[in-house]
Amino acid sequence: MVGNRLLQRIPLSGDTGGKVIIFAVAAFCCLFAPTGCGKGGKQSPEPLPVEEFRDGDLAFRRGMGLTSRAVLAADRRGAYSHVGILKQLDGTWCVIHAVPGESDTRSGEERVKVDALDVFFARSRAASGAVMRVEAAQEQACRAAQRALALYQAGVLFDHEYDLSDTVRMYCTELVEHVYKREGIDLSEGRRSRVDIPLFDGEYLLPHDIAQNEGLRVIYEF
Repeated sequence: MVGNRLLQRIPLSGDTGGKVIIFAVAAFCCLFAPTGCGKGGKQSPEPLPVEEFRDGDLAFRRGMGLTSRAVLAADRRGAYSHVGILKQLDGTWCVIHAVPGESDTRSGEERVKVDALDVFFARSRAASGAVMRVEAAQEQACRAAQRALALYQAGVLFDHEYDLSDTVRMYCTELVEHVYKREGIDLSEGRRSRVDIPLFDGEYLLPHDIAQNEGLRVIYEF
């Protein structure tokens, strides 16, 4: 992942400045790979109101632990650090999302993946979370979710460069933004967040840029 490559460039000295840089890079990596994705873990904090969900709803999650606190300190506006899109598969509500460090492939390649919603919201992985509905016709939302599933089935790789200029590889916010844009819906409405930490200086599409869309309606939160 990006953080691993960058850490290789940083001398592992004992000086305070080096420690600050390493911590900053680790915090930024957590921003795009928060604790909480993957298989296993305890169930979500309470029974999910599955009857209220529909394909195309967005699942937001706030990670746990020191690194997640560091990330949220860097982006004081944001309540969540990760996002995916819901689709019901074989009677189970699942989240299609893109995250590094959680490969399900034998080769270790990191690709768009699918997790059960109760795993996505597991107590050990999410301090808080929400399911939000996009202001769109049900047909549009269903098509957006189907496109996300097609990206998973195509084995689209995780975008370690966090580059929005193409869709060959994708990261979490890029995925949900892309599938809804195909329906003529701009989730972020052009918003980007400025990140100013060592070695990562620029504008990125973060979960908060999507979550502040006034067209989103909260269906469930904890």
